[in-house]
Amino acid sequence: MLELLLFCMPAVLYLLICVRRWQLPLAEALSRVGATTGTGRDYGRAALVAVPLLGAAVVVVRTVPADVLSDPAVTIATAASGLALIGAVLRAAGEEVFFRGLVGGVLMRRLGFGWGNLLQAVVFLLPHTVLLALDGSLWPLLVLQFVTGWLLGWLRWTSGSILPGVAVHAVVNIVVGLLVA
Repeated sequence: MLELLLFCMPAVLYLLICVRRWQLPLAEALSRVGATTGTGRDYGRAALVAVPLLGAAVVVVRTVPADVLSDPAVTIATAASGLALIGAVLRAAGEEVFFRGLVGGVLMRRLGFGWGNLLQAVVFLLPHTVLLALDGSLWPLLVLQFVTGWLLGWLRWTSGSILPGVAVHAVVNIVVGLLVA
């Protein structure tokens, strides 16, 4: 829950600036951070994106040595309890609010889809690079994180919403967690 709040705080501050300082209507400000529902078609695209991401995630996670996966510093959403599943969904939602909603929204509006999405995927990758400090064999996870960030950014761009990306992100994290448990 704390992670969700930390990830959402910059977006909330951005919303306040949009509404108070720039005097944008609240609906416009919410749209800028992807806080819209999306359409059925958007969730269909999300399902199409989820399939190859799930396959890649399964392959990549199976290449990680078991002792590395059991390291407390490696956080893979294990499905140890209902509370852990809720935590995985909240974390995915928080990451989508920050990386695709705020960072991706700003970059793609300013730089266009190509450069904006590429940069938000790199920004998403940066905190994951600490995995290399744990074990150099984790580099395939970084490739997966970058591709995931790029595809979820594409979903954000095409739908205008972060919710399809939240769904994909949460499902992939939970399924991988079930496989690791």
